[in-house]
Amino acid sequence: MEKRETEVFDVAVIGGGAAGLFAGCFLKKAGASFVILERTDEAGKKLLLTGHGRCNITNRKAAEDPRRYYREAGSFIYRALSRFTPEDTIRFIEDELHVPLKEEEDGRMFPVSDSSRTIRDALVAYIGSENILTGFDCTDIDEGFTVTSAGGRSIRCKKLIIAAGGRSYPGTGSDGSSYQLAKKQGHTVTPLFPALTSVTVSEEDRELTSSLSGVSVNAGASLYVDSKKKAGGTGDVLFTHKGLSGPVIYELSREIPRDVVSRDGWIELDFTPGRTDEEVDAELLESMKAHTDSKLTTLASQYVPSSVASALGKRAGVTDIYAGRCDRRSRKELIRALKHLGLKIAEPPPFETAYVTRGGVALRELRRKSMESKIAGGLYLIGEYIDVDGASGGYNLQACISEAFIAVDDIMS
Repeated sequence: MEKRETEVFDVAVIGGGAAGLFAGCFLKKAGASFVILERTDEAGKKLLLTGHGRCNITNRKAAEDPRRYYREAGSFIYRALSRFTPEDTIRFIEDELHVPLKEEEDGRMFPVSDSSRTIRDALVAYIGSENILTGFDCTDIDEGFTVTSAGGRSIRCKKLIIAAGGRSYPGTGSDGSSYQLAKKQGHTVTPLFPALTSVTVSEEDRELTSSLSGVSVNAGASLYVDSKKKAGGTGDVLFTHKGLSGPVIYELSREIPRDVVSRDGWIELDFTPGRTDEEVDAELLESMKAHTDSKLTTLASQYVPSSVASALGKRAGVTDIYAGRCDRRSRKELIRALKHLGLKIAEPPPFETAYVTRGGVALRELRRKSMESKIAGGLYLIGEYIDVDGASGGYNLQACISEAFIAVDDIMS
């Protein structure tokens, strides 16, 4: 077979996901000679899934408290977020990509079209299809940044950006195999965990969650492993056929150990967060005295939707008990269900349905001002590929965009 001539560019970007596409936009605006190398047949596949297909592109609050929204990576990501803020992102998308955005609750920003494809297509159009090479599965990086594909095609560049994604949603092209490229350059890859995903509960507990499938309720949620609380939060919990979903469950999912099946792991729900057992008990007791002819499940409806109250009543064994005939034990069982509903975790969350990956290239090996490698000069690592995972609500995409900006700014300076 005839050997192809190596193509030469100023910059090559490995990965055509959100981080890679925004890097391409900034390179295009700067007038650089560049190419985006995407392993699948289409750039931005995972971007199409974000925000349940609506594309929650950023969050106005992302730069306000990075330690809250990015946890242990907060101090590292702060520099990027302050250099290219959510407001900068909004202006770029509206003024440069010509995609109007709208704000929804909690600072979340979406395209007015409510379609992720609007954002993806605008990014590709801005970059130009001639600067995106699909079907290029990078298998090796030689000295001097010659990137070789599985098909034998070679690209040489002066500067290289790796934005190959993590391990979540492997069907979109990010299956974790690209971490070997960073390892070959001398980088450390921290342990990988699924994050921002639903949780499957035991078959016994699934009887309750499936009966409430589609019902959402605000609750406190805590993760326990081996009888120790590992994490907790308050927010919307969505019941599903297989278990639990919703923003607060997504946040807990990153903390679930991969060996949770061999350990005692469960999620505890509190449907009256911020109030003690004693306070709820006293209030319920007063309601029982005032409504002796009401069922306990009816009185519980003041705290949760009636469907949830009925399911909790069944769980507590008080379905047919009326307030006037309720003993202390039955009342306490209902309080336990309202305040301490324990649902056993059946399996570790799968990467296949996780929106992001926790873990990746170690942050200590990167320069936070530029995302350049401390080990290999001229190499930049951004996006889900590195050990930064944010909260649900546009925070992860904003991190990708800010990282792409400071990397390109450093390359072009």
